[in-house]
Amino acid sequence: MIRLMTSRLYKSILENASRNICHISGRTLDIVDVKKPSTIEYAVQLSKVISKLSPLIGNMIEFSTVDLLNQESINTLGKWVRQDPGFPDALFKSAIVSPNPGIEIKAWFPFATEITARFKDSVKLFESDHINVALIAWLPEFVIIWETESNRCTCC
Repeated sequence: MIRLMTSRLYKSILENASRNICHISGRTLDIVDVKKPSTIEYAVQLSKVISKLSPLIGNMIEFSTVDLLNQESINTLGKWVRQDPGFPDALFKSAIVSPNPGIEIKAWFPFATEITARFKDSVKLFESDHINVALIAWLPEFVIIWETESNRCTCC
């Protein structure tokens, strides 16, 4: 009977966390400023390497997500912690709830050429259905546009 109740607990915590993650949509994370390019050559190079920010931004998204989950959670049974390195990225640490629910967070830059989600850990970790995967797309707040007629760069 206790096992069944614990199972419902971790599923309830995970469902609540998943709903809260959906509320991240549209939020701006102030992580890094990329200044307006001074030349067209600089703008072209910047457009080729902007996706290289994904590891930094992905880590900040993980941190912000755990912070959000702890702010939104009224659960006194435990606390969300970020595991870096570790799997999953966000884990609900609790001495009462077993298994501890978790969320693996994948950051994706849609302007990149592809989407990848690699798991170094075994698929067996997903068997008990206590880990969800969150795919969070990130975009720059401003887009750089080079106007060829006026030969100037603007951000919008």
